[in-house]
This record gives sequence, C-alpha cells and structure tokens, in this order.
Amino acid sequence: MSPKLKAKILSYTPALFWGFLISILTLMPQSKIPRELADMNDKLIHGGIYFLTALLIIFASLRYNFKNVLTRARMMTIWLFCVSFGGVIELLQANLVPGRHGDWLDFLANSFGALLAVLLWFIYQSRKA
Repeated sequence: MSPKLKAKILSYTPALFWGFLISILTLMPQSKIPRELADMNDKLIHGGIYFLTALLIIFASLRYNFKNVLTRARMMTIWLFCVSFGGVIELLQANLVPGRHGDWLDFLANSFGALLAVLLWFIYQSRKA
C-alpha cells in the first residue's frame, strides 16, 4: 500500500466508520430498533446524523490535504456525497428492509443536516480569512 493511500485511509477512517455505523443502524429491520430511538423526533435525528457525517468528511479532507481551507467545489462535493448517501439509504429502506420505508422528508432532513454543516464550515473559514 502506498504511503499516500495509507494517509488517505487514516484521515478518512472516522468518517468511514461513521458511514458504516449509519448503514448498519438505518438498514436494521423495524423490529430491532430500540424503542427509545423510535420515540424521538425522527427528522432531528436524521439532520443530526448527516450534519455529523458532513463534518467528519470536512475534517478528514482538511487533515488529508494539510489545509485549513476547503474550496467551494470541495464543500459542494462533500454535500453532494452526503445527499447521495442519504438517498441510497432511503431507497434501500424502501425496497429491502422489512418494516421500514423510504421517506422524502427523511431525505430532506438528511440533506439539510449536511448542508448546515457545510454552510457553517464555510462561514467559519470565511471569518478566519
């Protein structure tokens, strides 16, 4: 394994682990979801999960590239990745997971959570400059 690939994998490990965890938990059958989670505000959970997803990817990008600033194009790519990941999860829930269904509002909450993280990072780095 090349040193560059190894550095990239190490930088993105927290985001990869988080994505793996999201995949397992969101593709779990309805009957296995803890009651405490089922009673919480679903849209806030979705927004929070994808907010954290985007932040982990932002931090990984900064760590891997040894930069303090991300370009607008890079931030857009991070947001689009999160939106795509959320969309795939919703489609899988709708078509493969017993007792679960895909929901457009969940998809919007996922997208909004990621967008909020990207916008806050953009504002933060703009104020530093």
